[in-house]
Amino acid sequence: MNRPAAMEKVGEPLTRDTSRIAARGAPEDITMSVIGIGRVGLPLALSFADAGVRVFGVDRNQEHVDVINSGVLPFIEHGAGPLLKDGLATGRFVASTDSAGSVSVSDVVVLTVGTPLNTDIRSDTSQLVAALAEIGPSLQPGTLVITRSTISPGTTDRVVIPTLERLSGLKVGEDLFVAFCPERIAEGKAVEELRELPEIIGGADSESGELAAGMFRLLNPEKQLHLTDPLSAELAKLYTNVYRYVNFALANEYALIAEHYERDAHHIIRMLRDGYQRAPIPLPGPAGGPCLSKDGYFLIEELTFPDFVLTAWKMNDSVPAHLVQRLRDALRQKEKDLDGLKVAVLGQAFKADIDDDRLSPARHVIEMLQKYGAVVVVHDPYLSDVELDTALRDAEAVVLATNHSVYYGLDMKRLKDLVAPGCVIVDAWSVFDPAQAETLDIELHTFGRG
Repeated sequence: MNRPAAMEKVGEPLTRDTSRIAARGAPEDITMSVIGIGRVGLPLALSFADAGVRVFGVDRNQEHVDVINSGVLPFIEHGAGPLLKDGLATGRFVASTDSAGSVSVSDVVVLTVGTPLNTDIRSDTSQLVAALAEIGPSLQPGTLVITRSTISPGTTDRVVIPTLERLSGLKVGEDLFVAFCPERIAEGKAVEELRELPEIIGGADSESGELAAGMFRLLNPEKQLHLTDPLSAELAKLYTNVYRYVNFALANEYALIAEHYERDAHHIIRMLRDGYQRAPIPLPGPAGGPCLSKDGYFLIEELTFPDFVLTAWKMNDSVPAHLVQRLRDALRQKEKDLDGLKVAVLGQAFKADIDDDRLSPARHVIEMLQKYGAVVVVHDPYLSDVELDTALRDAEAVVLATNHSVYYGLDMKRLKDLVAPGCVIVDAWSVFDPAQAETLDIELHTFGRG
């Protein structure tokens, strides 16, 4: 194991009977371990280090740890690069694979491990349980444990607290403190939003809640905090994501209705929102990613009555197939088929201007095109080494699958000069101007526009 390089800097052993962080003074006297330093955990760890806390970022992946300790940010996160370099230079941050060693000297432990769906489409807590098993025996009296991972309702009370008490021999609320504080950030904006967004604090007891609140105030003394119980905090996280996901599904249904009536859903939605605050309808487009597409299952997995969350999932999950079908229909009009055709797919990430393609609708589009025999060339400014001109050159079809900013500036005359004559374009996000496409005699099919 790679033992934390800064371990010797921790200081004298702590022997207090009450909370270790409550007895601390300045942030630099507090030591924290963040278990799981991916897209949620690393920005959190760096933000606390920037606030003066000494932070161990713990991950099982040695290569990932080595990259981070070399000063290289492993993914796009605006503002995190300078924090990483400063944290390493000052010794306030170090990445490690030694969870036991880090936790044993930490006043605060934050869990940010993955919680995907299993093969039965139910919440998979195996990574969380494994993390609890790793940290439990090393917890010291007075430690605060914060779960940040998205979990199904009741997991803190059913899984986290009993496991920690059993493995540590400590009693929650007396000599161990526990809170569920859901992450609320958007990828790429984490550093900014960790300081600005309100925090939901689900304390297992009043002291746990106050201690967790005190930690997050270090990120911003004016930070808005909502103290509640763990179950309410778990529900709040899921309510937020599912609300957004269901609204995206509704917008996508509006898109299909507009196609049926041969109208433009984007035009209609922009028009009805303008100056009217009671209809905050999102614009249609493929919805997915590692959170939105799974959190509905977390929310309803214990329910026995029908729900519309599943209907929303079916709607959003069908959009990639609909886009491919529109392309196939257009090609049939030209007496063509996807088999053997070069298709340029623009965008692979699950949303604009990030480098994350987990559960991306764009990937579903790519897989379906390949299933029909298309020769797919993918361009993504964050995920692909293929140049845009290379992807477009001689393409007989183009699918704009992710609305990266770079595509809004794409000159359509240049596009027409690159693609094959008679190329069919399917735009999932209404990025391309239909009027300009018509002027240039480009066949453009836009999702939500009949």
